[in-house]
This record gives sequence, structure tokens and C-alpha cells, in this order.
Amino acid sequence: MQASTSALGSLCGEAQALRARLVQIEADQRRCQTPALCRRLRRESEQLIARLAELGRIASWLQSAPIAVDRLSLALFQELCGRPLPCG
Repeated sequence: MQASTSALGSLCGEAQALRARLVQIEADQRRCQTPALCRRLRRESEQLIARLAELGRIASWLQSAPIAVDRLSLALFQELCGRPLPCG
């Protein structure tokens, strides 16, 4: 396994974990009755969305980067970063 494949695998895992947490936050927000908790969940969601956008920029950069990258792993990473967000 190349280092780039391992790194891309980690980035794919992070993107998937961010998406899963966003789904959980959305469910929690629907049930939330405490204003302070609702604000905290909203801030966390905004931070996760920002990180997912950052991962998307990394995926775009890797597409044209002058380094050897496993194209299949990169395609999966781009797919995970480019999917519509589960919440909005």
C-alpha cells in the first residue's frame, strides 16, 4: 500500500465520519428543547460543514497535484466530499 493510498483512506474515513455526525446532529436538533444546546449543535454543525468543505478543496487540489495519487482512492474521496450534505 502506498502512503498516498493510506492517507487518502484516512481522508475518506474522516469525510464519512463528518457526514455521519452531521446526520446525528440533525436528528438531535429536531428533538432539542434547550436553547443553549441548540446553539451548540448549530455551531458544531457549522464547523463540520466547514471541515467537509476543506476536505473538498483538498480533493480538488489532489486531482491536479504533481504527486502520485491512487486514482480510485481519489475518486472515492471526491465522491464523499461532493455528495449533497445530509442536512441543510
